[in-house]
Amino acid sequence: MTRLVPSLRSAASRRAAWVILSLAAVLSLAAALPCTAAPSPPPRQEPPPQASPAASAAADDKLSAAAAKNATRVEAESLYAAGYRDVEKAKKEKASGKAKDATKRFGKARGKFEQAVKLDPDYFEAWNMLGYSARQAGDLKASFAAYDRCLTIKPDYDEAHEYRGEAYLLSGDIDRAKAELAWLRAEGSDEADELAEAIEKAEAKKPALATPDASGSKEPEAK
Repeated sequence: MTRLVPSLRSAASRRAAWVILSLAAVLSLAAALPCTAAPSPPPRQEPPPQASPAASAAADDKLSAAAAKNATRVEAESLYAAGYRDVEKAKKEKASGKAKDATKRFGKARGKFEQAVKLDPDYFEAWNMLGYSARQAGDLKASFAAYDRCLTIKPDYDEAHEYRGEAYLLSGDIDRAKAELAWLRAEGSDEADELAEAIEKAEAKKPALATPDASGSKEPEAK
């Protein structure tokens, strides 16, 4: 058996030691590095709860009711617009001396406003114009009823207060007309001037009170 010479044995020992030291360094480095854990799976999301058949039906009914209400309002507004156009035409006819034609057209407008409030009972603007067209057609009772309904829905609607004041003048009740005027002025409404002018004209038309004649006796009162 051949023996290694001392120089070769010494070189082999050094190489073995170097390998051992390298392995030790690698193992130490691996131990020092943090362990990277695999990402955890996302939490499982439960599906949303299913609505009961009754709840689904109720939601569908609510949507259907809202759609029907909107369609009804659209139809009511269309009737209101048509009635308002009739009113404007009737005003022109009245101004040009065509009283009969104007009265007839005010009646047509009234019918359209009546249809509008049947479709939408809370349509206060339509109630107001129903009162106006009824007044112009000579139906004060229906006119007052419509104004009252309008102001029940919207008490601060100044146009209805002005129109109702003019209706009071036609009925001969100047005091109530003045009460409407006072309300309009207190609210700072632009409608006040129009009613004030109408009241002034109505008062000017009132017959003068009987005055004593030269002998001091009063003229006999009309019976």
